[in-house]
Amino acid sequence: MSAPQPPWECAYGENAWQAPARLRHTATGEDPLAVGAFTQLEGAAPSYNNLAELDRQLQTVTHIAAALDVAGVGVGAIALGTKHGNACGAGIGEDLITAVQRMLTGDLRAIFGGCVMVCGAVDESVAEALLGHASEGRRLLDTVAAASFTPEAVDLLARKQGKCRILANPALAALDRHSLDTSPRHRQVRGGVLEQPNYTYVLDLADPQLVRHGELSADQHRDLLLAWAVGSTSNSNTVTLVRDGRLLGNGVGQQDRVGGCALAIWRAREAGHDVTGAVAFSDSFFPFPDAAETLIAAGVAVIFSTNGSVRDELVRQAMIDAGVTVLQLPDRVARGFFGH
Repeated sequence: MSAPQPPWECAYGENAWQAPARLRHTATGEDPLAVGAFTQLEGAAPSYNNLAELDRQLQTVTHIAAALDVAGVGVGAIALGTKHGNACGAGIGEDLITAVQRMLTGDLRAIFGGCVMVCGAVDESVAEALLGHASEGRRLLDTVAAASFTPEAVDLLARKQGKCRILANPALAALDRHSLDTSPRHRQVRGGVLEQPNYTYVLDLADPQLVRHGELSADQHRDLLLAWAVGSTSNSNTVTLVRDGRLLGNGVGQQDRVGGCALAIWRAREAGHDVTGAVAFSDSFFPFPDAAETLIAAGVAVIFSTNGSVRDELVRQAMIDAGVTVLQLPDRVARGFFGH
């Protein structure tokens, strides 16, 4: 079939009664990762929600790549699965199959009907991995975006009535610290438009402002960078758990820090993961020790948060006394709020 190409006309907006909806101007000529720079290979026209999801995925994968690049540990392969804008699976590894399998097993339930972004070339083996690991036969995906697809991969991923949109962009194959979106960020509010710089902060554990207690292995360092990139591009407040290059649980959008920790642990355990030895990222500081104690009780080994609370010393000492590795940067520098 002949797939539609940008600029896309969407059947409706976020809900069926919000029509018409479309993708208007994008800086395709200036930004190789612009939403409008993707080529659609298969499927019905992307929905408004599909395109909003694509934009959120781009924020996350570029932050993962930027953090790994800045740390000098090698970007490697990246696979991301999202649902309603937030990561429900993320994996990094030396090869794409490993990254995809780590992403899928983050939350096998949530990825059903989700959107996937793979920073590399999808061939038949990668497509089969994306469709496998499902308890009830073939996994259903709404969109799959990657640097490229073989014809065999497209045939495998295609769904009836064009329900899987397959989107290609070669720029996904070569992400680094320069791939972040640096254009100003705008948000429509009633009677006006809010404007701010884009999300371009990148966590660097070599920052001289870093407060650190305890040891951090090379694998934990890499896991922390993945946790930071996922958590700081998820709806705040967020607490994110990662181990062995795999997102275990993402506690997004909570009104209190304890709730974010508890949700991340619950999601990890619901997905069958043991969080013992995991690294935890909090997108802002802990105002009381209770949130950190929730992570400690679950067996988390490394905790990153910002500092800036009047109870910083009390919170930090609780983590040190429990024997976890503690890393902190000033909240004014490293707070990871996103998506208000």
